[in-house]
Amino acid sequence: MRRRLSVRPLLATGATTALLTLTACSATPGGGSTSSADFASLVNADQKTSISAVEQSLGAPKAKSGVKLCYVTRTLANEFWGYERTGFESEAKALGVKYQTFAVNDESSITEQLDKAQSALNQGCSAILASPISATALDSVFKAALAKGIPAIVLNDAKGTVPGVVYVGPDAVTIGETAADYIAKQLPDGGKVAQIEGDPGSSNALNRGKGFKAGLAEHTNLQLVASQTAKWDTNQARTIATTMLTAHPDIKAFYSQNDGMALGIQTAIAAKGLTGKVRLVGTDGIPQAKKLISEGKYTATVSEKPTTEGAAGVKAALWLLAGKKVPGWIDVPAVLIDKDNVSKYPTGMP
Repeated sequence: MRRRLSVRPLLATGATTALLTLTACSATPGGGSTSSADFASLVNADQKTSISAVEQSLGAPKAKSGVKLCYVTRTLANEFWGYERTGFESEAKALGVKYQTFAVNDESSITEQLDKAQSALNQGCSAILASPISATALDSVFKAALAKGIPAIVLNDAKGTVPGVVYVGPDAVTIGETAADYIAKQLPDGGKVAQIEGDPGSSNALNRGKGFKAGLAEHTNLQLVASQTAKWDTNQARTIATTMLTAHPDIKAFYSQNDGMALGIQTAIAAKGLTGKVRLVGTDGIPQAKKLISEGKYTATVSEKPTTEGAAGVKAALWLLAGKKVPGWIDVPAVLIDKDNVSKYPTGMP
């Protein structure tokens, strides 16, 4: 029997996301100083809950005088991280919290980001927020921060395993699965598909790829004929996609692990005269991708919510500093955008 094709819901339900009771408790019993053990005890490591549910339970956070939040991001040349920073800084400003952002110049420079994160530890930060370039690149900083009584929060990418660190963002595996399901729905008769991957050291790249391949495995009429890294680079993606289309002229769809690379793929598809014939599904939901979707030059994007994530990271930090328990994973689900709903997202990123 043929499996019914449907796009997976991006907001999971059930036991993994069931809202446990998030009650306030003191991280500083008797007014003493907060230790790493205290913060670890405030994080429900195995709990995954949507940001809306956490807000409903804990209420609006309040900042004590003198609080300063520090965000170690990636390169702001990638506009996605610019929106993540905007969410962080705007929320901190709205809540009257001091803040500082540390950005790197090179998207792939783990060493540069580590130096920035270590520097942040010496800047009087009350909490450290970061978007690690690789899954474990900043673990030493997170451990050092917690040892000093400083909460640590990961925004969007590498959900780590350091006890006491909170992850704020979507499920990257689900994003890849959703892309595969959407392509299957677009190609009911099946066909050949290709994937352009992000940096192989990135947690997002690894998990989106894992989810995409798992999704394809459920659609046996789709054949993955090529998959190669372009390391988040638009020009590399264009070159690789051109080579793939030359080797496999009957490719019917591309999945790109971010929209920046997908812009390069779109150029390659257009150069071959295949716009509208070869489906293109990206990830992130950057404004240029949505513009091309509205023009019929790009099929869809699995859009994340970096502005919401940045703001949620500020709230998580303040909840922890107030001694409130938070989930180990504050879920900010992605949403699929195509021609049917792109008009709902005319500017910026949610």
